Amino acid sequence: MVKFRLFPRGEALVSVIWMLFLVIPMIGLFPFDTPHKQFVGVLLAIFALGYRNTLFRGDYFLYWLMLQFLIAGFYSVDLGYIYLFMFPAWQLGFSTLRKQLFSLMLACQISLMLLSLVFGVLLKANFDKNQVVLTVIFAVFTVLAPLAGREFYKQQEQRNQLYQANQRMESIIKDEERNRIARELHDSLGQSLSVITIKLELAQKLLDKKPESVSAELQEIEGISRSTLKTVREIVSDIRRRSISEELIEINQALIAANIIFTTENEELASLLTSPQQTEFSSVLRESITNIIRHSKASYCSVHFLKKGNQLEITIADNGIGAKNLVQGNGLLGIKERMVRLGGTMVLNDKEGLLLDFTIPLKEDEDD
Repeated sequence: MVKFRLFPRGEALVSVIWMLFLVIPMIGLFPFDTPHKQFVGVLLAIFALGYRNTLFRGDYFLYWLMLQFLIAGFYSVDLGYIYLFMFPAWQLGFSTLRKQLFSLMLACQISLMLLSLVFGVLLKANFDKNQVVLTVIFAVFTVLAPLAGREFYKQQEQRNQLYQANQRMESIIKDEERNRIARELHDSLGQSLSVITIKLELAQKLLDKKPESVSAELQEIEGISRSTLKTVREIVSDIRRRSISEELIEINQALIAANIIFTTENEELASLLTSPQQTEFSSVLRESITNIIRHSKASYCSVHFLKKGNQLEITIADNGIGAKNLVQGNGLLGIKERMVRLGGTMVLNDKEGLLLDFTIPLKEDEDD
């Protein structure tokens, strides 16, 4: 059973606000004491229903859209107000219609609006010059609304596609990392454990026949075991390493969930840091962004990278309340300790939000 929804998920508040604008003409018709007012009131109710149904962009989207255009045209000719055209105009802009069909519907809208302007506004004797000018300006804005809405919808879809592509890429990276770890474990530990098993079986056989040879076999097993343990530690150490790019992916997801716009600049410069440096500074980034989400009340956050000589400068900025609620307990002590281990510096500025400036000395990767 399909659950009934008055408005599409995530669009309820905006839809209600738009619906409230329909209350204005309804109030003008009150108390509905004439057949004409009652008829126009019924048309407005049908118009509201049509607007609500177009929000779901279902199979009958075009029919509901045309119905709105016709009612808006009648309302304009009858009463001289064309602002009802704005409702279907925005819905047309945010539709997924093909280009040809979109152009046809836009042409229908423009034609109906021109007829409405001529017969409902320009020929109305009770409209003064200023009212006519304002109506014409609003009409031009309404004509442009579908084009603006279509462009905005296209950009929104591109952002969604980019986000989904990043999600898929992240999943692929994780799968590749799991496969790499599995291969390393199989190639390194599998061979070593097989040799240890064979050596133990041999030692067990020699225990009865040549006890003096068992000691040598056990020493070899000990050597292999120590070598295997070292390999395990190297694999674990490598797993614990985290790149700044990986951290930024998770930061972006966290900020999206917190409704904070996130941008980066010169992100590729992060690769200048060595693997241990990136792992250490990833924790600094994580803690800094956590503070922004929890305490800043910001709507925008950015991370900028800049190479200056033999140093990398990273700036984290937001447009929140600044350092008003910031105390040493908000992770700052841990950030400072990590920056000391990195041999870098941190400067905190309170200017139109919080500004954190980090400086890290560049050096050659220890693995090179």
